[in-house]
Amino acid sequence: MRLEANVSLQRFNTLNLKVRARHFVVINNLEDLREANAFCEQNLCPWLLLGGGSNLVLTKDFDGLVMLMAMSNIAWPKEPLCESDAKFEVVAEAGFEWDLLVQRSIEAGASGLENLSLIPGQVGAAPIQNIGAYGVEIKDCLKSVEVFDFKSAQVFTLLADECEFGYRDSIFKRKKNWIVTQVTLGLDRQHEPKIGYGVIKDTLAMLNDVALKKPSAQQIREAVIHIRREKLPDPKTIPNVGSFFKNPLVTDKKYQELAKNWPKLIAYPVQGDGETQSYKLAAGWLIDQLGWKGFNKQGVGVHANQALVLVNTGVSSKGVDVMDLAQRIKENVAANFGVELEVEPRLFGSRGEIYL
Repeated sequence: MRLEANVSLQRFNTLNLKVRARHFVVINNLEDLREANAFCEQNLCPWLLLGGGSNLVLTKDFDGLVMLMAMSNIAWPKEPLCESDAKFEVVAEAGFEWDLLVQRSIEAGASGLENLSLIPGQVGAAPIQNIGAYGVEIKDCLKSVEVFDFKSAQVFTLLADECEFGYRDSIFKRKKNWIVTQVTLGLDRQHEPKIGYGVIKDTLAMLNDVALKKPSAQQIREAVIHIRREKLPDPKTIPNVGSFFKNPLVTDKKYQELAKNWPKLIAYPVQGDGETQSYKLAAGWLIDQLGWKGFNKQGVGVHANQALVLVNTGVSSKGVDVMDLAQRIKENVAANFGVELEVEPRLFGSRGEIYL
């Protein structure tokens, strides 16, 4: 383990915030994690694990050990698959780039991840956030997760049904000492496209000049990439962490109340019926109705084309400025819609995770 001191984290977070780590180390294997664990115990210092840096806001310099996940081995099936084989199993370490995994799986003849194309970050973050897009979540194909417990320094495996997956949620958000080191995915050999979202169908028809009844995994990937590039700014050109707020869930009663007052309300039924019916509201639409789109102050703002994305537009912007803007938006939405927005990225102060 090669330990460094006073290291800039600006290039390791996609909001491009100028923060520093008191101690810094690159994690290449489990032994590095064990040594990092021993260092933190001996020095009584907090720790923070960074992956792609695309789902966190660093509000202050970190007064502890920052670990950069670089374990990136991947294992594909050793033998060629037969057409009759239903499943395709792949094991990927936490530091492998997520979108590259999606691309490679399709090239290898597997499907199941194409709807999750172009989601930024690393494989290790996928089960923590239960990443999802266009009707698919990683829980749909996850078989197991290997975990390093940073408190006990033990390694163990969790099966998918032990991960307590929910909407952008998992057990890993509650077990703060658990670090994902690798995942095992069971992908489909026989492709069954998931194109229930109308925007995907329309984009497929536009890209291929014809409506497709059964598009290939590659065609769906191309459509999703097109949609995401149209919808979300590239963090490399406009620093951001993607969607800053989760789409809130409300009861049928609350939905009916809002729909009466806001006839163009965007919402999707998610479960139940009658009194048990609930709806997922489009958080970006709520924010847009209140005029936040394009807002910019003190180097932070709301993207001009997507109200759900907060952006860093200044050279001296600070994480606290991002937090202040997010809080103002939350309060504004609560006051006008009676709906509480929940922040999607994780927020960190000088010694650990904080909450808005």
